[in-house]
Amino acid sequence: MVEELRQYVLLLYNRSALKEDKLDEFRQIIGEGLFGSFLELLTEIGPGSRTHRISVVIAGILRFALGKTTDDYEKGSLAEALVVLDEEPYSDGEEYRRVVELIDHMCQESGMTNYRATTRGSEYSIAENAIAEYCRWYNMPWED
Repeated sequence: MVEELRQYVLLLYNRSALKEDKLDEFRQIIGEGLFGSFLELLTEIGPGSRTHRISVVIAGILRFALGKTTDDYEKGSLAEALVVLDEEPYSDGEEYRRVVELIDHMCQESGMTNYRATTRGSEYSIAENAIAEYCRWYNMPWED
């Protein structure tokens, strides 16, 4: 029992450290002031918002962060993940998972639940919807 509890505490600690790493990396990309402002915005409007609306806000924040990335990003970084999802929007690899984790942590910090279910029990997430909006940001099929 004690060992199980120790393992659980260690798991929580590691998740917390991972969360801070992801948020710190995002903070470095967009800057401390904007990071705080974006989290304040999400905290204010996010918890009671509809998924299809808050997803666009988060996608816009990610687009802003993409504009702040430099060409000399590290392999395996969040900056790389944003670039890859912009250039290969249907990628579901490691880059996709990194951005999902970031959005999940942003949701936690701002009091939102990332993973949700419809009244019929179908599961979905803010992160998946936000990434879809991010990838389709410039899609305007009526202009084709």
